Amino acid sequence: MLNRLRLPAPLFARISIASLTLRVGCVAVAALTVLLCARCGRQERQAVATPIAPKTAGTLLSVPHATIVAVTDWQATLKPCGCTVESQNGGVERIARWLGALRANDDSVMVVHAGSLLHDAEGLSLPGKAAQLAVRRQAFGQVLSQLGVAAVALSRWDLAQGGEAAAKAYAQAGYLALALTPHAAVPAAKASTLLRTASGVAVGLIGVDATDGQDDAARHAAVAAAVVGLRSQGADVTVALCNQGLRAARRLARAVPDLDVAVVGGLDERVEALHDVESEGDTLIVHAARHGAVVTALTLVPAGLKKGPWRPAGEFLAGAATELQARRQALAEHLDTARARATVATQRALPYYEAQLADLDRRIALAGTAAGKPLPHGRLAAFRAVALPWSAPTDPAMAAVVSAYDKAVAELADRDAAPPPPVEAGKPSYVGQTVCLACHAATATFAAKDAHAVAWKTLQDAGKTRDLDCVPCHVTGFGQPGGTTLGHLGQLTSVQCEACHGPGSLHAAKPAKGAKSLLAPVADSTCTVCHTPQHAPRFAFDPYRAKLLVPGHGKPLVGP
Repeated sequence: MLNRLRLPAPLFARISIASLTLRVGCVAVAALTVLLCARCGRQERQAVATPIAPKTAGTLLSVPHATIVAVTDWQATLKPCGCTVESQNGGVERIARWLGALRANDDSVMVVHAGSLLHDAEGLSLPGKAAQLAVRRQAFGQVLSQLGVAAVALSRWDLAQGGEAAAKAYAQAGYLALALTPHAAVPAAKASTLLRTASGVAVGLIGVDATDGQDDAARHAAVAAAVVGLRSQGADVTVALCNQGLRAARRLARAVPDLDVAVVGGLDERVEALHDVESEGDTLIVHAARHGAVVTALTLVPAGLKKGPWRPAGEFLAGAATELQARRQALAEHLDTARARATVATQRALPYYEAQLADLDRRIALAGTAAGKPLPHGRLAAFRAVALPWSAPTDPAMAAVVSAYDKAVAELADRDAAPPPPVEAGKPSYVGQTVCLACHAATATFAAKDAHAVAWKTLQDAGKTRDLDCVPCHVTGFGQPGGTTLGHLGQLTSVQCEACHGPGSLHAAKPAKGAKSLLAPVADSTCTVCHTPQHAPRFAFDPYRAKLLVPGHGKPLVGP
């Protein structure tokens, strides 16, 4: 059965991937806003008869097309943690604003998801975390509804971790849940579905999970059969939503060469979001960053062809020249920095950056002359990675959802007045940084300037001082004997001396140095409690520790 989907979407963004930052302005292709409607509790979506104004000739949006907007490994995250510069992007209220601008200019947007959608297991052992996650999942359901998500790959990891609540969220959602093999907890899930964009392209979607009980051979055969079935129903484009990780998705693409696109979730935290589309044979490989920090938009023009390579055609999107010029400027600045460093690593990378720069020059020239010209022959694809900075405008309705969630979390925290566990006899307790610096005065300058000193202020600025997703790593001794809880923070806000060196009451009572010190040495495991791959994907103990060893902190003071 062909589900008819009235859709919309193009360009606008700032891209920050690795060291590159891209700002892309809104582009306008005259079109009326198209409404998206969903029958509550069921997956079918009906077309809305809205007239579309004529589109600009010579752009990908002037012909039948589909714009696949993909988010991967969202994990019910309303806003990325922001612990690293790369993650200070996205957030559902910004994504909603961007999608609104996208849909106003493109009548054929389809929002999909691969990977873990509803569940984040981090910190579940904390008292009160399960209750907060339930509130977050409920708010996230409102988010998905307001964003008009079309389809997701059913994540069995979600179901295993989230239990009945996660299964209920999938079953009652307005989006299509796709799974190659049936799952008793979500009986309405389908192996595949066919959706048609308003501009006339039929997109076949398939859900592929890594824990569906099949081995690679059986899974590949099932996907191949689904592709054949979707083609027989008229699919112009076939897309697999893969919860398998990158390597498994590439194996799938090699085994099923007729598959057009693999949207890949189930990625390791250290996998960088794509800056340009990748491919395996004729299959395009797409993935974004975790937690909605980056979304991707892939515009496809099948041109009536069922097979053959996809030809890169981003230059034929409105505003492409401006976008590419911004990318060139960012890359040129990065290249200047790399040249100045003159290390062995940077010098080896120079030819790679220079080749990228030359390719951008070629594309800028092409984009500058593409307007009004006929589109190239063949199947065309244009890819954008979009990382909306926290300074980007927000959608008021979605911001209200986030605000309501923050208020509900604060109310949960206010009911949690439990004190920290008591200190066993003879064991040290926390005394606070003021006591430490009374003796270690030489460390005061370092402590005041260190980034850990403003850990609590960042939560105050973000309104997250009652949020269990954030507080434990922005205070000292959370959940530890004599430490802190949400209801008992005292003087231990921010990441103070004892967060790294351990509770200091015994040391303060009987100071000792060197091997006789009562304080535990700082080890890798001390840091990785908070500097996890999710929050600090580039963390490495030795280089980070070296940055903290300065005069007054690990080294003697110099000068008078």
